[in-house]
Amino acid sequence: MSENLAPVSVETVLKAISAEMTIAAVACGHLDVALGKILEVVPAEHRLTVMHELHTVDLLAQHITAITDFTGRVSHETSHAGRLDVNDALSAITLGDVASRLRVSIEAETV
Repeated sequence: MSENLAPVSVETVLKAISAEMTIAAVACGHLDVALGKILEVVPAEHRLTVMHELHTVDLLAQHITAITDFTGRVSHETSHAGRLDVNDALSAITLGDVASRLRVSIEAETV
């Protein structure tokens, strides 16, 4: 387990979340491209199913982008002087790479 972080500003946490959501948006874009390539070669009788999945990925990408934009804007607008203890929240993240990147982002902002 990593060393505990000192409490950090709301702005720092929101910036880290926004950066992580940007990574998710890029991955979603790659998935959209891959499904587009599959659509080109799938038999006609299965194209509707793939098109439905493309639509689902597009909605997911829009959702991720909206949350990313919102989080980024809120982080710039926040004047909240409070500090957050993020250790429990980081420990609850089940994707280790995500938790590690968030930790690094938050630590970088506090230096």
